[in-house]
Amino acid sequence: MPFTAAAFGRKLSTLRKDFGQEIGSVASSTGISADRLGALEDGRIEPSGDEVLILADHYRKDFQYLLADGAEDPDEGVELLFRERGDVLPQADRVAIAEFAFLCRSEAMLERELRLEPRRSAFEFRPRGEYRKGHGRDCAAALRKHLNLNDREGVRDVFATIRDMGIRVFRRRLENSNISGLFMNHPEAGRCILVNLAEGMARQRFSAAHELGHAILDADGAPVTLSMVGGWNSAELAEVRANAFASHFLMAPGLLSAIPRDHLTNAAEVSAWAGRLRVSVPALLSAFHDARMISAEQRSWLREVAQRPSEPPDPELEGALTPPQLARKQALLERGLSSRYVGLAFEAFNAGRISLGLLTELLLSTPAETAEIAALFGRSLQRD
Repeated sequence: MPFTAAAFGRKLSTLRKDFGQEIGSVASSTGISADRLGALEDGRIEPSGDEVLILADHYRKDFQYLLADGAEDPDEGVELLFRERGDVLPQADRVAIAEFAFLCRSEAMLERELRLEPRRSAFEFRPRGEYRKGHGRDCAAALRKHLNLNDREGVRDVFATIRDMGIRVFRRRLENSNISGLFMNHPEAGRCILVNLAEGMARQRFSAAHELGHAILDADGAPVTLSMVGGWNSAELAEVRANAFASHFLMAPGLLSAIPRDHLTNAAEVSAWAGRLRVSVPALLSAFHDARMISAEQRSWLREVAQRPSEPPDPELEGALTPPQLARKQALLERGLSSRYVGLAFEAFNAGRISLGLLTELLLSTPAETAEIAALFGRSLQRD
């Protein structure tokens, strides 16, 4: 495909505006002067090779997309989200979501380089009728059966369950605490889920299950679906359905029916059961209410008096870790890196499928940090 400075400039200008950034901040981040960036955006000059790579890295794009006039942007759905929901997406969250899309594309690339068979679940669900809450409930029951979960068995690691279904899931701290997560149906990476790491683990588990509901039931809808805490109402049926799915997937009717009746209105017991099921007290009370086990008045009262239980363990941080190792793994999670993704990146490097420079880029790190990450995961920076 041909290259023209005008098309390159239009792409740069659009990306900068979509990211909510001023030329001065881009100049500060890239080391390219504001005057030169302005000339590049106006199409008055051509970029150097280094500038193309620097700007591609800044916007988390493949440099070939910037260079080829007619190239399609695989992350177009993300930029569309930025334009449509800019009111709730601060600049930091746009960067985080762009890096999430980059990680999804990179994970798909690593799987191709390693010649891994795509992980695809045989599970499909076709809803019947128009009752969306019923869709969510029935889909959750069907999935639990597909996963061989009995009616009284909880979901221990919802993130691993989602990955085993061939759906990508990453976690990243978002500045807007009202965003619980998002689902993206990416043209290259497939179905992808982002969960807000700023939430407690019980809420993260529910958010992941909610986005899984979107991934199963709404994959043919908008390319990116943003989920807000309390940001939707009963008229938004896709959200109602995803919430019903999450509730029934994590708290199946058999689990709820096993709870003694006298525990349902005992604040201490409600808190204890929420801890056992690894869900929040509000989520458990909503499940009780939807199952007609308690009244609306009882739910409201219990939300006020039941104590929040200890958060469930983070599956990414379990195991024998020293305090420095724990701090490093937590820092990687803050960067959005899952243990599976890091493992794939080192496996590809050790097999000679990617360079050390690309490994560092994929880990969103510096060369020194890459060496630290290798030591943390017991990996070698030497080729096999």
